[in-house]
Amino acid sequence: MSDYDAHVAEVLKQVPDADPDKVSEAFARYEKDFLIPPEDAMRSVLRRFQSDTGTPAQSSQQASSNQRQNIPIKKVEKLSDLSADDRNVEIEVEIVTHNPRTTMVRGEEKIVPYGLIEDQPWSEGGNRTRWEYKDWGNNPNIAPGAVVRLEGVSVNEYQGRMSINVNQASRVVVLREGVRTVTTPGEPVEINNIKSEGSVTVVGRLLATRKDVIHRKDGSGSIDVVRGRIADDSGAIGFLSWEAFDHDVGSLLKIENAQVRVFRDTPEINIGTSAKIEIFHDSNFASADDLVARSVSKIEDLRDGSRDVEIIVEIQKMIKRDFEGRDGEAKSVWSGDIADPTGKCRCSIWAEPPFDFESTPVVVRLKGVRVRAWQGIPDITVDNESQIEVLAAPPWGDDIDLSNNVVEVDLQDLSTGASRVGISTKGTIVSIREDSGVISRCNKCRRVLRDGECSVPTCESSEGVDDVRLRMVMDNGQSTISLIVNKIASESLIGMSMDEISSFIAENGSMQFVQNLRERLLGRELKANGRTIVDEQGAMLLSDEVSVVEVDSALFATELRAKWGVQ
Repeated sequence: MSDYDAHVAEVLKQVPDADPDKVSEAFARYEKDFLIPPEDAMRSVLRRFQSDTGTPAQSSQQASSNQRQNIPIKKVEKLSDLSADDRNVEIEVEIVTHNPRTTMVRGEEKIVPYGLIEDQPWSEGGNRTRWEYKDWGNNPNIAPGAVVRLEGVSVNEYQGRMSINVNQASRVVVLREGVRTVTTPGEPVEINNIKSEGSVTVVGRLLATRKDVIHRKDGSGSIDVVRGRIADDSGAIGFLSWEAFDHDVGSLLKIENAQVRVFRDTPEINIGTSAKIEIFHDSNFASADDLVARSVSKIEDLRDGSRDVEIIVEIQKMIKRDFEGRDGEAKSVWSGDIADPTGKCRCSIWAEPPFDFESTPVVVRLKGVRVRAWQGIPDITVDNESQIEVLAAPPWGDDIDLSNNVVEVDLQDLSTGASRVGISTKGTIVSIREDSGVISRCNKCRRVLRDGECSVPTCESSEGVDDVRLRMVMDNGQSTISLIVNKIASESLIGMSMDEISSFIAENGSMQFVQNLRERLLGRELKANGRTIVDEQGAMLLSDEVSVVEVDSALFATELRAKWGVQ
């Protein structure tokens, strides 16, 4: 007995002359090569053997439909409610990415789009789940940003990863239109426009290469690869080549049919066997020196997962920490705060720095470093001393004191940019959350206690410490950002101490406290300083200083008259 006996029997009912062994092999190939389960491959297998044997094909559609009708519909709201064995699934999702890809199916080229979907598309906030999907029906109504109801889809599991198969017999109902971006296959795209996963063709100048080794997680060996960066006038991007790569730095290359992979928040070009690389000729293309100069990053540009970053920063302070590694070897790491005119972040140096870290600040150029986010804030990792070049003077001049520098950033730029520290923005308060006021935090990890317990399983702490937190929403007419104000800033903003807030809530209730806040602050413009965390759930500003922006009514009226030409 094979795993496909029932499906083979169904085919033989329609095509009695078919070879059972070949039918079983066909089902196995669909499942192994294309990750299509046998019930979803039924129609294709029937069509093939009806054609091979000359059997009339009018019943294939009916047979496929009957096969599905025997499986009850499973309606779910969350992808996590599904298992690897689920078929005939119905779920509403948002299309995050949609990438057409040409693949070979039974010796013929076929476009099979793939990408990411996200469940609970109508919910605000919360933890949504993302899965990969493949659209074997190449449905024309699937587009990024669209909310759709998938009917008759199936679940696939491969190496522990779950995904959705949208089959040819599946139905896709559009509940909210998305935006479809059309790109001519093979047409080069600007590097700065590469944001999501998919197939891509680029023309860029090679800025750097280095050999690297990737060790297999199962311990079965390692793979020699080449990493590097290429750039055009729009920006630079890292690449990983799984194939031999012997091009010289400075060469202008056209890379066709490469695959984009997003690691954390950073896209990277993967060059595999299907990619084609050739020397490109364009006398007007920017030189390597110009592109290198343009590719120097700023703190505001940093993304979690970035590699081979070059950046000029001021190291403001460093602390050395000694510890024992897993192998028992004594190790040291130097960590501290760094800054440039666009903001602040953290830096970790895993080798003796070529400067006196006790005599900071010092301006350095960091080359080939990588970025990891910690609590939403970029942390630059320096692996060896050769990546650090001490500069005699900062390129931004001596007029900017970075030790106390707060960068003014438009709220719209904050909501669409990277996580940043040391920024200031303005916006109108349009909402005040009901959970504003006195809260209880875990005395160990500082997370908010829920029903008197910490949400971190490993914390094992039930003791709480009182704190004050205001949760609001800022808007500038174009973008919105969540605003969380800490204790000191909250007390200063509302003119009440934590004890006074606690007494007020005890006497009048928490809702009355929130209502008073709304009467005082809704519709008012605030200036907030702090740090931002930008992730899939949106942008959040954690503020340690907040003030009301007082409007000079006479000046405001004068500006309005000038704007509209009124005397």
